[in-house]
Amino acid sequence: MELKMRNELATVELEALTADTEKAVEFTERDDKIVLVVVATAATTLTVKAGNSIQGVADLNLTVPVGTSLLKLESGRFKNVSGENKGKIVVVSPGTPKIGVAALV
Repeated sequence: MELKMRNELATVELEALTADTEKAVEFTERDDKIVLVVVATAATTLTVKAGNSIQGVADLNLTVPVGTSLLKLESGRFKNVSGENKGKIVVVSPGTPKIGVAALV
């Protein structure tokens, strides 16, 4: 993930989720800079799994509409700070939306 400054174009590489399979997504910048991009061709749900820090107490369950949505997440609640997914958030969906991350200043 490359941090983009103001007045620069941020491109997002989208990757389709596999239904009902957890996907770890890089989340290494400060949370006030990162946006999760979700593109859905059919309405679905998306769960952002609680991270493993002291604030990571509950999953976030969202209804994703058709189209492009942007989600700004609090890293303290959702980023993993240790283990296999250190520096990442984990998402899962029963559908196959495409997701990507943009880091902006």
